[in-house]
Amino acid sequence: MNFDEALERIDGIDGAELNLGERQPVWPDFPVADYRSRYARMAALMEWQNLDALVLTQEEPVRYLSGYNSVIWAVGRWLPTVFVAPRDPRQAVLLASQFDAGCAAGTSWAGTVDTYRDVGELAGKVAGHLAAAGARPERTGFELGTGSVMALPKVVADQVTALGGQAPADASRLISALRMVKSPAEIDRIRRSVAAATAGYQAGLGAARAGMTEKELVAIIGSAMHSHGTTAGTKPLFVNCVSGRVRYPLVDSPASDNALADGDIVFVDGGGACDGYVSDILRLIAVGEIRPEDRRYAAVAAGATQAMIDSLRPGVRISQLIRTAAAHVAEAGLTEEVGSVAGHGIGLELWERPLITEPDDPDDDVAVRPGMVLCLEPILVPAHPGGGLAGIFVFEQQVLVTAVGCEVLSGDLPARLHEAPGGRGE
Repeated sequence: MNFDEALERIDGIDGAELNLGERQPVWPDFPVADYRSRYARMAALMEWQNLDALVLTQEEPVRYLSGYNSVIWAVGRWLPTVFVAPRDPRQAVLLASQFDAGCAAGTSWAGTVDTYRDVGELAGKVAGHLAAAGARPERTGFELGTGSVMALPKVVADQVTALGGQAPADASRLISALRMVKSPAEIDRIRRSVAAATAGYQAGLGAARAGMTEKELVAIIGSAMHSHGTTAGTKPLFVNCVSGRVRYPLVDSPASDNALADGDIVFVDGGGACDGYVSDILRLIAVGEIRPEDRRYAAVAAGATQAMIDSLRPGVRISQLIRTAAAHVAEAGLTEEVGSVAGHGIGLELWERPLITEPDDPDDDVAVRPGMVLCLEPILVPAHPGGGLAGIFVFEQQVLVTAVGCEVLSGDLPARLHEAPGGRGE
């Protein structure tokens, strides 16, 4: 599937006249009109791809299309959920555990909510609902590609995908295209999520100092995020933190009891969710006096992010964005790469398509469109003269593509090295 063509096909479809055959949910995640638009766009992509139905099992596409919103997803390996989505939404079925029947019926618009007592019933129920909708097995799509999974026990997933007796169709790219451009209601949630994360970072940066542990710093950030709008749910607040050369190689590890020390560059990366929609911001803290070379790398990394922001406008391809960052680094006289992935889409998931990279497949080199929300994070990882890493230099900004350029949603948090007091109170 070519993403540019997919986005062009669904551009302007609002589904206002679509009959969902819905029950009015008691506690809808979004207004029912939003689901009409989403389903109409999905049906258009399914027609283009010659698919009669989708069988969805991951939280994000199920929530996005059906409205089903439950903390049961946090224990989904025990109580999986399936959304059978034919082209005609009046035939859509939400399959959920009897344990969560009330939430399934109370949050989803789906006209049919079918429950199971035992997970072993799922394959037969899915087959029955697909047959009732007239969906041919060879034209039924599943979440099989990179970036997606079938969130079912393997024995059940194998039974479900084998219904047609041949290799199942992969619909993961269709789902990515469907969710790539955000609606105004989605953007509002993302704005609130970013505002909460920004407040958390401001609190943490203001408190950072030598002697504080990574865990203490993250606790301050997380507490402020929750008090400013990060909400509890299936998307946990996450902030990872590494400080000092001994910790740089563990860049994705959770915060530890390691104490911030003079000369450290502290790497803090993370965010949280507001009603399901995620933020992701990365900042660096200089503790006391750091090496001049570290300041140089931090300044170039910040400039690379800003260069991407300055070049971002509708029609720019993701490969052009990463090349822009790489060109800035080269012009600054550095030889390091900017990472194989210099950013990503974001929404209900932390990483969504498009990935800002040099794609191997030209169909992935999508031109950005208004309504896309991206995290820009070109990264520099220089070696230390004495061996190991000198640091991890990157400043991540979360941006919304607009009709004329982009809006930096995390702009209240400047993308520059934050100075924290060292052990001698600098």
